Amino acid sequence: MHAIESIGPVLGIVAFVGLAILAFLLFQQAREIRRVREWAGRAPERATEAADAVQAAAEASRDDGAEEAEGEAAPAEQPSGRLRGAWQRFSWGVRDRYAAVDRRLPVDGRYVLALLAVAVIAVGVVTSGFGLVGGGGGNNKHGSNAKPKPMVAVVNGTSVPGLAALVEKNVVKKAGYKPGPVGNARTSVETTVVEYSKGMRDDAQKFADAVKPGLGQTPVQPLTPEIQPAVGKADLALILGLDDAGFGGGG
Repeated sequence: MHAIESIGPVLGIVAFVGLAILAFLLFQQAREIRRVREWAGRAPERATEAADAVQAAAEASRDDGAEEAEGEAAPAEQPSGRLRGAWQRFSWGVRDRYAAVDRRLPVDGRYVLALLAVAVIAVGVVTSGFGLVGGGGGNNKHGSNAKPKPMVAVVNGTSVPGLAALVEKNVVKKAGYKPGPVGNARTSVETTVVEYSKGMRDDAQKFADAVKPGLGQTPVQPLTPEIQPAVGKADLALILGLDDAGFGGGG
């Protein structure tokens, strides 16, 4: 299952690239066919345009002298006219450059822009769907890579009956920790303390900080042999001392 999840994103991206290349080739073929049809269909028009160009050149050469004579008497061009002419030349230049670039492209420029937009959307969908870009799924709010909180046993080191169960319900569970065994210590304990198994010191300190609103400042220490039988498989143990015997109105 892990192997399928690891190669799934790669297969998705490869499939998308293949479809993009296929679409590109289809667009290129369609563009070349369109160029051939346009070229063949405009043959009569090109002949007419060439004849018109020759005639226009002849007329222009005859009118040059008359235009030069009339140019001296013509009024100076207004600033607004010059600006309008400059804007027209600029717009024509941009249009001609775009047309030149568009002719050199293997596909229509609009198709290229549309393909890029589709590629961005598809990559976003693929990476999100296959989990390539952060954010876990399911009901885990903290992401699939978040370390689960350890199990906590609650041991009553006082003579107050039911104190361990009360603290487990109102402190341990509210702090978001998994409740473990609930038991009694063999002897009375003076001060509440959090004990931890090997390698769990940082987790014990985080748990002590989490229960501080309910139990106040709580020290941490390694798990003692006297408490081990009551802890079971839990990694942390909250040993309730006489200083918290009145928790919840008890004692």
